[in-house]
Amino acid sequence: MPVWHPVATCGMKVGVPSWFRSNWFVLGVLAAVGIGLWQPTVAAVLTAHAGITRGITAVLFVIVGLTLPSERIGEGLRQTKLHLLVQTTVFVISPLYFAVTAGLLAPVLGQGFTIGVYALAVLPTTVSSCIVFTQATGGNTVGTIFNSVVANVVGVFLAPLLLSLLLRTGGQALPRDEITRIALSVALTMLLPVVLGQVVRRLIRPLVVRNTRRLGVVSNLLILYIVASSVAAGTSNPHFTIGGSATGLRFVYVAASHVLLVTLVYALARAGGLDRENRISAMFAAPQKTLVAGAPLLTTYFATTPELLGAALLPLLMYHVCQLIVASFIRATFLRFQPQPGRPVQ
Repeated sequence: MPVWHPVATCGMKVGVPSWFRSNWFVLGVLAAVGIGLWQPTVAAVLTAHAGITRGITAVLFVIVGLTLPSERIGEGLRQTKLHLLVQTTVFVISPLYFAVTAGLLAPVLGQGFTIGVYALAVLPTTVSSCIVFTQATGGNTVGTIFNSVVANVVGVFLAPLLLSLLLRTGGQALPRDEITRIALSVALTMLLPVVLGQVVRRLIRPLVVRNTRRLGVVSNLLILYIVASSVAAGTSNPHFTIGGSATGLRFVYVAASHVLLVTLVYALARAGGLDRENRISAMFAAPQKTLVAGAPLLTTYFATTPELLGAALLPLLMYHVCQLIVASFIRATFLRFQPQPGRPVQ
C-alpha cells in the first residue's frame, strides 16, 4: 500500500503519495522534455526570451555558490584523479567509442545521422546540469565546476578539430570572435554567479544553512525550466528533423551508448579509488554532452551545409533527453542509498 503524507493546501490536508515525493523531480524532467518536444506553442514562448533563460541560469549558479561550503573548495580542486578521468572521457574515450560504434552501424543509422553522432562525440560536458545534479546528489561540486569550465573552454578549440578528423573533411576551427563570445558567456553565466553566491554566503551563512533544503527545491524548479527551454531550442531550429522508420532504433543506440558510458565511468572511478563524492561528480560530468553550447557550436560549424546541421542536431537532442533522465535516476539512487553515520561508504 502506498504511504501518503499530508500537505496543507488552503487550510485542507491533501494526501501526497510517498513515491511521488521521492520521484517528483524525475517526473518533472520527463514532463519538461515532453513540453519541449511536443508543445510547439509553449516551446516558442520558452525560446523567444533567451535573456530570461540566461538570467535563470545565472540565478541557479548563484544558489550553487550560496550552498557551496567554502572551506572545501581547495580539497575539491586537488582531486587530480577525478579531473583526469573526466577530461579523458570527454575528449578521448567518448570520441573513440562513437567513432567505432557509429562507423560500424552507419549502414543502419544512415549517413546523415552518423555525421550527427560524430558531432555529438566531440562536444564537451554540460555547462549547468552536471554541476547542479552533482550538488543535489552530494558530490564534489567544486570538482564538477572545474571540469565543466575546462572542458568547455578547451572544447571551443578542440571540438571542431576532432570533428574534422572524424569527418575527414579538413574543416577549420571557429572564428576568433566566436571563441571569445562562448568563453565570455561561460564566465558570465557560470563563474561570476558562483563567485557572487560565495561572497553572499560569507555574509549570511547561518541563514543559508537553515534554508539549504528550500534552496535545493528552488534549484530543481529552475532546472526543469532550463530543461524545457533547452529541448525547445533544439526542436525549434528550422533544420531540426525527427521521424522516419529508423528513429526508434537510433534512439535505442543513443540511449544505450549513454548508459554504457555512465557505467564505464563508474567502473573506472571505483577502480581508480575515487571516493563517493568524486564518483558522483565523474558520473555526471564525464558522460554528459552540452546542448546549450553544442547547438551554437554545431550551427557555426555546419553554417554552409544546413542539411548536415539538421542531422547533427538530432543525435544531440536525443542524447540530451537521455542524459537528463539517467541523471535523475542516478540522483535518486545515490540519495536512496546514502551512507548512514558510522557506516562505511561503499
